[in-house]
Amino acid sequence: MQRLGKVLDWNDERGYGFIAPLEASDGGKTFFHIRDYQQQGRRPEPGELVRYMAERQDDGRWRATKVMRAVQPRRNVRSATPKIASTHHRYTAGHDLMRVALVLAYVCLMGWAIKRGLLPFEFVFVPAIMSIVAYMAYAADKHFAQSGHWRIAEANLHLLELLSGWPGALVAQRLLRHKTRKISYRIVFWMMVLLNLMATLAWIYLKY
Repeated sequence: MQRLGKVLDWNDERGYGFIAPLEASDGGKTFFHIRDYQQQGRRPEPGELVRYMAERQDDGRWRATKVMRAVQPRRNVRSATPKIASTHHRYTAGHDLMRVALVLAYVCLMGWAIKRGLLPFEFVFVPAIMSIVAYMAYAADKHFAQSGHWRIAEANLHLLELLSGWPGALVAQRLLRHKTRKISYRIVFWMMVLLNLMATLAWIYLKY
């Protein structure tokens, strides 16, 4: 029998959460996985009303399947005014220029340090390879998020960024539109960029 409940909490990184049934007779909170959420790529949100089927698992606990949002958002057929959100998108031309300038400055710093003998020539391959790995990790994580599989831990992504892969991560954020909404993640990302730059500058300063 189909039941009505509210998403109690949701762990987007692990891809699961719990539903609190509205009827007390339907039991306590019920586990559900992203594979059971039938909204075609949309992610669950805490507090939203959902309809679901409850199945008892081997361990005696309840699991929700065929989870669907109970109240669908209204769609405007036409709008006389342009969308305000599109004019305030986080990826404006100015922000793009800042990101490009930062990467170019980093490349120029590497070139100058290698030319002066402050860094070995082989070092140029480190940010190049790590950026490719970081980009592929971002792409894989987005694919896992859309298909409902287990996600790549944020700590692992930040580690790639810290190990000189932040330029590739920056490109992935821009092109894939991934890891751009969560403010806490963006803060840690820029901390990794800062730490990497500080470590690079400290190495160059000691060799200068």
